[in-house]
Amino acid sequence: MSSRIFLLGNGSSLKKTPLHLLKGQDVMGVNKIGMMDLPFDLKYYVKVDFSAFDPNDWREEIMPHVENGELCLLWDAFRAGAEIGDGNREFIYDGIGDFPNVCFIPRCKHHYLRQAAWHPICTGLNSIMTMVIWATVLDYDEIILVGCDGLYSTPQEDHFTEDYYKAVDPDYANRNNVNIQAVHKLIAENCPIPIYDATVDGYLTQYPKVKLEDVVATRILQS
Repeated sequence: MSSRIFLLGNGSSLKKTPLHLLKGQDVMGVNKIGMMDLPFDLKYYVKVDFSAFDPNDWREEIMPHVENGELCLLWDAFRAGAEIGDGNREFIYDGIGDFPNVCFIPRCKHHYLRQAAWHPICTGLNSIMTMVIWATVLDYDEIILVGCDGLYSTPQEDHFTEDYYKAVDPDYANRNNVNIQAVHKLIAENCPIPIYDATVDGYLTQYPKVKLEDVVATRILQS
């Protein structure tokens, strides 16, 4: 049997996803997923970015996952503090320090170039890139996407909660739509293990579509 991992996005589709089916599964969450009352425990958590519109929320997003013992992959600026190097003249003054369940990584060069490439571990374009690559590094051989909607319109409609962002810039939807298609094209072309999309009513077209109910009930075997 193949070992599989579920990558949990933050899309609005989570509100109509039978998330209770993920109890007992290996699940990797990201960013503000802690704002949702999940009926299961995450095994992994990723945060290598944060919103310039709510730059001070990162600590309250991260710490519940760290304290819960999840294996966390975090931007190294969250460890000891650093000047934010993406054009914003702001600082993270006090990091969280070291924890045995946390691995800190630097943002790669593609992050600041608004690009992405398949390498360990790319942080460019969208956090799904980092999640997929980490899943392969962790030696899983099958990935199931859940809550990865693949289409942006307004911040109130795009996520599982209407208050996911406090504000956004005018190019929010266009930029994210371009980035999400580019990153999934790159993933689909380079990922060495099968990826299936179990997102309810998702818009991604790069992967075979499956139903979460079927995935959990039966093991998808690598062809």
